[in-house]
Amino acid sequence: MRTEILSLDAPVVFFPVRHHSPACARLVRRVALDLRPAAILIEGPSDFNERIDELALPHQLPIAIYSYVRQPDGRRRGAFYPFCIYSPEWQALHVARDVGAMARFIDLPWADIASGEVPSHRYADDELRGSSYVVTLCQKVGVESFDDLWDRLVEIEGDLSAPQYLERCHRLCHNIRVADGSPSATDLRREAFMVDQIRQATEAISGSVLVVTGGFHSYALFAALLEIPFEESQDQGLDHPAPGSEVEHGIALTPYSYQRLDSLTGYEAGMPNPGFYHQAWEDALARERAEPPDAVPATYRKLLAKTAQSLRQRGQSVSAADLIAVEATAQGLATLRGHDRVWRQDLVDGIISALVKDEIAYGQPHPFLIAVYDVFRGDARGYLAEGTKLPPLVHDIRKQLTEHGLEPGTQVQTVELDLFSGHDLERSRVLHRVHVLGIAGFARTGGTDLAARTDLSNLWEQWRVQWAPDFEANCIEAAIYGPTLADAAGARLLERAIEAKRDAEKAARILLEASLMGLDQLAASFYHQLVQLIRQDSNFATVAGALGHLLYLYRYDEVLGTVGQGDVGRLLVEAFERGVCLLEGLGQAEGQDQALLRGVAMLLETLERCGAPLELDREGFVAVFERASVDATQTPLLRGAVTGALWTLGEAAVDQLVSNIRYFAAPSMLGDYLAGLFYLAREAVQRQPDLIYSIDELLVDYADEEFLEALPALRLAFSYFTPREKHHLARTLLEAQGEGADGPLAALEVSSEVAARVLAFEARLFRAAERYGLRGTEGETSD
Repeated sequence: MRTEILSLDAPVVFFPVRHHSPACARLVRRVALDLRPAAILIEGPSDFNERIDELALPHQLPIAIYSYVRQPDGRRRGAFYPFCIYSPEWQALHVARDVGAMARFIDLPWADIASGEVPSHRYADDELRGSSYVVTLCQKVGVESFDDLWDRLVEIEGDLSAPQYLERCHRLCHNIRVADGSPSATDLRREAFMVDQIRQATEAISGSVLVVTGGFHSYALFAALLEIPFEESQDQGLDHPAPGSEVEHGIALTPYSYQRLDSLTGYEAGMPNPGFYHQAWEDALARERAEPPDAVPATYRKLLAKTAQSLRQRGQSVSAADLIAVEATAQGLATLRGHDRVWRQDLVDGIISALVKDEIAYGQPHPFLIAVYDVFRGDARGYLAEGTKLPPLVHDIRKQLTEHGLEPGTQVQTVELDLFSGHDLERSRVLHRVHVLGIAGFARTGGTDLAARTDLSNLWEQWRVQWAPDFEANCIEAAIYGPTLADAAGARLLERAIEAKRDAEKAARILLEASLMGLDQLAASFYHQLVQLIRQDSNFATVAGALGHLLYLYRYDEVLGTVGQGDVGRLLVEAFERGVCLLEGLGQAEGQDQALLRGVAMLLETLERCGAPLELDREGFVAVFERASVDATQTPLLRGAVTGALWTLGEAAVDQLVSNIRYFAAPSMLGDYLAGLFYLAREAVQRQPDLIYSIDELLVDYADEEFLEALPALRLAFSYFTPREKHHLARTLLEAQGEGADGPLAALEVSSEVAARVLAFEARLFRAAERYGLRGTEGETSD
């Protein structure tokens, strides 16, 4: 490594940072105040430069720059550049105003790199964290992770000077880069772009330039700018397209939170426990102002007090003696580890050692540790200042909610909607659109389930509306989908259709959701995509589920305005034909019996309801069902179901049914066959005494053991009849036997479950009696 990079007197000073490091933030501010450069160039999205003054507004941190793109293939991606008070980039931006320097972001716009496999959190430190050099160095220093290593080298030493820091950070990052070989092509493109930005700045201004970037890039930028040989870090001569030249893109500020910033809970890679480092930042500033500096209490003591308070609020017992033990343990660990002061991991380990009395299960959270990490994470949540430019979608969401009286407030608002009312239907559409975008504060809590279609006599919905802290952030980040609420909701549904892959039912539910949102004029590509999903789906149950949703939309739903709609009808034909095709190849597949029966019933209903208007192939349908009814490779359940469907259509005779039932007379098959038959032809069965009598003959001929074997499946088969229908069947049977009865049938003295248990006991008893010779022949008695 060339030592010139360590100079603070050079025309261009390279200041390497770890993103979200309070030590880096403190030192970059100190260096800038000492150098008073003409320009401070910062790693960040250069397409935000025209709005960089918005970062000077009185925001409440943390906030983030949110950049989003829609690529030519329709995929959408967003990226965050988060800032908290101790972010080096944030301090560099603000100290630039203090010293009158020009502040500029110099990184490639997200739109130019979003097509690659790059992290969506742009201030991550994957390059540093995952290096083989770091693994080796951690072993030599005696620490467990890169976080601990960084704390040891930079954060813990409170009086670390700028020259000391530059020496340590430059060498660490240079060795990391050299040890792991060439960086990614995306990093090389970014660095070539940043070098170009630095050159433009040095040519345009007179005075020194301070360059603040992630440490992984610093030496490569230095070498390329001065044309010093450094392996792959030379400017590769790559083209730098204008921001968003090939994609739709946008950029905006958005609120952020420490919950999302914490590497332990949300952030892809970065400093863990932001609340801890926030406290360390504030204490460092306080010590700079205090006389003497030691008057400021140690950071760990403040956090230990907050942790104890949190534990007590959760009902965890923490005594003064416990806290003394934690402090003594943490101080001992800090001394043992060579730390100048108690730091984050010392305190965590001290709490675990002194307070956790029982064993910590691997992979399971412990109540004490949950409380500790909640405190160490912090609860800071950002808000944008007045005057911040917001995406058009945010304004349209607010407008739509206001017009329909749905603005979220601090109090819970319960909204009940009658979907037969035009006014309520419009409000429902707005709520569904907001909900599909994931906007916090809107939840459907009750109403008619149109997907299940259990009761469609009263179409209504109930929603809970209440303002949530993430409301504004969610609105801003949903701008990735479009400028208006309708556009964004439609785009989100299209994205979900892509995610559905080969599940036709999910795709059809998306169409149902689109109808609920009033998006009946979706792009033709949406319907084309659903057709492809239906054709590719090889699961009979999901295709049948899709058929159910489509049949409802096409045939029954007046409220959503989809009855008879041509696009829905074409999808219905596709699902019907695909379902018929799949049914013939089901074979002996086990499981999902109810899904199979519902699927056969849905095919039958579709043919009955829509056969004429959609010109469905009835002859082909009957031919497939007839083949399945006699196909020995199919299950008795399916053969019973398709036979029931044919009977309902008038394509099967009663004598054929009686013959089939005798074919399935085995106790292991009869119940399953009847279950399929009854499910599809429940009403027709009740009108056929000969059929009922044939079933009774089979059951009477069963031995006790055979009857007990068949009983569970038989009970399930007859469960498809209502109590009134069962009563009618019993009367039909009695009449067929010439034993008609007036008035209601006598109820059993015991339940059917008890009767079955008694029968089983008697069978076991008789077998035992025969085994021991205690049961004589007919007409004899035993002594």
